[in-house]
Amino acid sequence: MKVIGIIAEYNPFHNGHAYQIEKIKKDLQADYVVVAMSGNFVQRGAPAIIDKYARTQMALSCGVDLVIELPVLWATASAEYFAMAGVTLFDKMGCIDGICFGAETDDLGTLSMLADVLINEPDAYRLALSKYLKEGAAFPVARSNALCEYFSQMPFHNAASELSLSSYDLDCITCILNEPNNILAIEYLKALKRRHSSITPYVIKREGAGYHDEYIAETSGSIAYNTIPIPTASATAIRKVLHSGISFADLPNPETLVSALPAPALEVLKTYCKTHALVYPNDFSSMLGYLLLTSDTGKLSDIGDATPELANRFFKNRLSFSSFDQFCEWNKSKDTTYTRLSRIFMHFILNISNDDYSFGKELDYIPYLRILGFRKDSSILLKILKHSAKIPLISKLADASALLDTSALTILEKDIFAADLYSQVRTAKNDVFPQSEYTRNIVIV
Repeated sequence: MKVIGIIAEYNPFHNGHAYQIEKIKKDLQADYVVVAMSGNFVQRGAPAIIDKYARTQMALSCGVDLVIELPVLWATASAEYFAMAGVTLFDKMGCIDGICFGAETDDLGTLSMLADVLINEPDAYRLALSKYLKEGAAFPVARSNALCEYFSQMPFHNAASELSLSSYDLDCITCILNEPNNILAIEYLKALKRRHSSITPYVIKREGAGYHDEYIAETSGSIAYNTIPIPTASATAIRKVLHSGISFADLPNPETLVSALPAPALEVLKTYCKTHALVYPNDFSSMLGYLLLTSDTGKLSDIGDATPELANRFFKNRLSFSSFDQFCEWNKSKDTTYTRLSRIFMHFILNISNDDYSFGKELDYIPYLRILGFRKDSSILLKILKHSAKIPLISKLADASALLDTSALTILEKDIFAADLYSQVRTAKNDVFPQSEYTRNIVIV
């Protein structure tokens, strides 16, 4: 039996995700596909537009066999923490043979080489990184520049990877480091190496629409992989279309989504939108504004991923606040990206601190496995997981207090708080009674 894992957000699930799942089952001959999925908040520091249960149903209806929640502490973290938590989750399941991720390149050798350098941090690389950071570059830019400088000084051989560098073009490496999916791929490889994991990495080259594309192509074209069309839209483009209407029925061109989402996922989306509002960062504006007005620099410094320097900036600018998005733009600078600010502000709202990250790492990232949903015809996988899992398996939230120790419960309580807050914000938009996380059932398809 072969089980392959995917770390994903599915915000929302689209043809690119279906394409990946079909390739895994056909090319890798996987018997089961397991997904470690972000809950109601995602890695770019934003709420998911639809809740984790609907996104789980989308995934299961399109070929995924089991969905396990990635704790909110790590789902909203930097790429490094996000990747390490996802890989750790699969390691602790004890039955995952491989992890598959999409990237703009399928050159696993180059991605692995970059991961090796970032793990070993040779002196030449560290000096170059320090130089670019001191010049005020944001960390992603400084890292990319430092890597290129390191490789330019090592033209013949990289001892860490046993690969000749003469075959690598520095411009190509720069392009690789400029793409978010490539960055995550490198982080997955770093995590696997650091954990000395036996899980095998597989990379699939992203086809069709690019990560940053904001528009949906009119047709899927003639290229297809078996039954799944090449993706015509990124999740960014789909969210943009959805944001243009108050409800699904109000969308200017709802038919454009037909070419972007698999039919089962689109049906879940339509059904969800009949009773629930979509959620966006600005829906949390009043919370963030209140917190800024009632906090000093000490409290602001404690926010997850914040620093004293950023805290001083936030405090100084707090009276210029008007919305979540606006304040991210207002505080953006050469050395601090919009996405990092968005994560920090969402951490503030979710009460995630720097101490929480230290605490989570002490627990080795993942202290429990919480099932969000599974396919009925994959029930044998659950039976195997019950025997192979190295940490408690939670299928019913009410049982958690009996299964987890105090430390693990502290992490789970953040998931519960995040879910309940999301429910309150969403239901306030369309006057529907909120659902407690304790009343939600596992999704079974």
